[in-house]
Amino acid sequence: MSNAMKSQGILFQSGDGASPEVFTSVGEVTSIDGPGGEASEIDVTHLGSTAKEYLIGLPDEGNITLDCALLPDDVGQTRLRNDRINATLRNYKITLTDTPATIITFAGYVKGFRVTAGVDNRIGASITLRVSGAVTYTT
Repeated sequence: MSNAMKSQGILFQSGDGASPEVFTSVGEVTSIDGPGGEASEIDVTHLGSTAKEYLIGLPDEGNITLDCALLPDDVGQTRLRNDRINATLRNYKITLTDTPATIITFAGYVKGFRVTAGVDNRIGASITLRVSGAVTYTT
């Protein structure tokens, strides 16, 4: 039997910056891509090397992309739109569906908020966040 988790029920939330921080869900998220990044390679090859040699640099956690049904009045989506305009660094939280729930937290900027539409489709939003700093996983 598989121990795979369902995607249905995952929450994507943004913090309000208060203490204690209160998180608000982003409405009607249909997919999340990320977090996931990579580290840079530092070439340390020298004249005595017999093959290329490397060190790994700092991790770069990359971007996270959300696809949503566009909800202009949704508090979570409105916060993301405004954060893009104001270049606001904010804390985010992704809550998975396992028990106890795995929670992925990170800080980031909204670098893109794009409206999408097509024939026989709903109006959507494609939102790109740039992770700044470490990503943590807790249960």
